[in-house]
Amino acid sequence: MEDTQRLDELQKQLQEDIRQGRGIKSPLRLGDDDSTDDEDGLLEEHREFLKKFSVTIDAIPDHHPGEEIFNFLNSGKIFNQHTLDLRDSGFIGQTAVERLILKSGKRDQIFLTTQGFLTSAYHNVQCPISVLKWLFRMMSVHTDCIVSVQILSTLMEITIRNDIFSDSPAWPWIPSLADIAAVFFNMGIDFRSLFPLENLQPDFNEASLVSFETQGTSAGKRTEESSDEPIFSTLPETNIVNVVKFLGLCTSIYPEGYQDREIMLLILMLCKMSLEKQLKQIPLVDFQSLMINLMKNIRDWNTKVPELCEAINDLSSHPHNLLWLVQLVPNWTSRGRQLRQCLSLVIISKLLEEKQEDIPNASNLQITVLHHYLVQMKPSHLLKKMVLKKRAEQPNGTIDESLHLELEKQAYYLTFVLLHLVGEVSCSHSFSPGQRKHLVRLCGALEKHVKCDIREDPKRFYRTKVKDLVARIHGKWQEIIQNCQPTQGQLHDFWVPDS
Repeated sequence: MEDTQRLDELQKQLQEDIRQGRGIKSPLRLGDDDSTDDEDGLLEEHREFLKKFSVTIDAIPDHHPGEEIFNFLNSGKIFNQHTLDLRDSGFIGQTAVERLILKSGKRDQIFLTTQGFLTSAYHNVQCPISVLKWLFRMMSVHTDCIVSVQILSTLMEITIRNDIFSDSPAWPWIPSLADIAAVFFNMGIDFRSLFPLENLQPDFNEASLVSFETQGTSAGKRTEESSDEPIFSTLPETNIVNVVKFLGLCTSIYPEGYQDREIMLLILMLCKMSLEKQLKQIPLVDFQSLMINLMKNIRDWNTKVPELCEAINDLSSHPHNLLWLVQLVPNWTSRGRQLRQCLSLVIISKLLEEKQEDIPNASNLQITVLHHYLVQMKPSHLLKKMVLKKRAEQPNGTIDESLHLELEKQAYYLTFVLLHLVGEVSCSHSFSPGQRKHLVRLCGALEKHVKCDIREDPKRFYRTKVKDLVARIHGKWQEIIQNCQPTQGQLHDFWVPDS
């Protein structure tokens, strides 16, 4: 009725203005032409009504924030599809097919490659390394998705045939760590993002990488087709996945191809790349498949697990990003579950600002540590710590209501992430009847210190979201307690993480 009345008054006002030749006005509030307040036309009582019943629903996002890893303006710094020429690689053709390819231009080289000429040429003989490296680079940089996939198919087929049918005692060629870093660096990833940790650096730096990789290309030659313009304007999803797929094949057929330190650097590189914002909506199945092979190929696994956990823990400072890195680790292998479990405990210790200690290997001791952490996950306790820290930063030592509300959102967001990490730790255990008491203690701590600390509020939906997560974890634990010892299938169904 109020809207109808306002429309009638507005219509009369417009007709009067037109009759008097004064044009059309846009009054914000009828009867108050000079008012510049209330830009949306709401009455004050309506504003109070909305403020009273407004609901905060975006305090805990469904997805991790991610980071900007790829800088497309820097793509193509080392090579592109126009500067890669097989004739510049020092390759000398021996067969008729090789001589035909070497006589061809750059575009014809790609055409012959994608039409099966190389596959037939190296059906039963070893393919030269220079040709394989050229294929690997071209696959990573070609802007046509179909061509990149065709080159991947050719590269994988040649690699498999060389491994199966070749009489040579040497292992098939696989890209070195420098080769892998070069193609991702050429896609626009900064060298510091490829190797972000100062204590884990490769044997080469950015300058030596660029200098070495530009050899064998025509990057220094100015041609009509070459350009300083970036080769990618959007995320090269197909090229990234193709490189990861080929690395998955290499790590499968040649497990001894990389040393443990190189494998750790590759795992950290994958983890850092997965934080790219534009990859959040893309299933990273190939990333996880490669990670399975890499973890399986680590020789000194028990020694490397703590080092790997500490390294992954340092890849990001945002709690939700760290949770994403935990969930990226495949949990359908024993090593994957072990890494998830230890990594979760390390991250929980970091987020709670606890002194990091060695992660115990025994399941009972890990649950004991988890119980100690769970007691400190009270939202009110986390909020109190944040308020004290923020007050110390303020000149007058006080915080207003809006800042306090923002800190409360952050506290519940942190609790949400911590509870997910708790689930990741506990889902890796197979509880026997003698170990039920440890899970009963966890249930009690979850009920007493977290659930009972949450006071739901219709205006603060994030509290309900955290309490719902608590209920789901508690329900799963109760189910395992009743079953005493779950089967392997129940272990997999025990925890279904949400981002």
